[in-house]
Amino acid sequence: MATQEERRRLTKQTIIKAAAKLFKKQGFEHTSIMQVVKEANVVKATFYKHFTTKVDLLLVIGRKDGTKDVAALMQKVEQGMSPLDALQAYYIVMVQWFEAHAFIAEDVILSAIRLHNPHSNFPEQVAHDFTKLMLSIAQERGEVSKSVSVSSQAIVVGGVVTLAIIDWSKGAKSITLEQSILECFETILYGLKPSQ
Repeated sequence: MATQEERRRLTKQTIIKAAAKLFKKQGFEHTSIMQVVKEANVVKATFYKHFTTKVDLLLVIGRKDGTKDVAALMQKVEQGMSPLDALQAYYIVMVQWFEAHAFIAEDVILSAIRLHNPHSNFPEQVAHDFTKLMLSIAQERGEVSKSVSVSSQAIVVGGVVTLAIIDWSKGAKSITLEQSILECFETILYGLKPSQ
């Protein structure tokens, strides 16, 4: 017999699965909480036990647990990998997720922007913190200029990635999102190297 915690986890997964199905079929904006609870076969109060808003639900769907990726990349950086290469690898994993979930890519990005809180543990803040850490190490190693603060450099990197995802999600798909990000990184990350 399932414990109360297991039933709660299964119910949450049912709601997430139902919402993902509806978001894919009809879009985030055109899906109501009532439609989600009906699809999940739960009552509205159950929804609110797990999620405060529909946006919270979207962010759960849009999240990718990057903890393992970050830990593996950190270990590689400690072993001598360029932090710029690690940063690029991190964002490539992220954009591959967006390419696989194109139907909610724009909504995830816009929701993250609306809910941005620099003191949160939302994925966009984790990405920003990792970006700042890699750029800080790159500065220490002389791989990027020290004339621009790490915070400003991280804003540029995050902003470029965000805009590339939004452009791609709106149909600018003459190249893959991954290729677009690689070209952006070639321009900004390697353009940040100090002049010789």
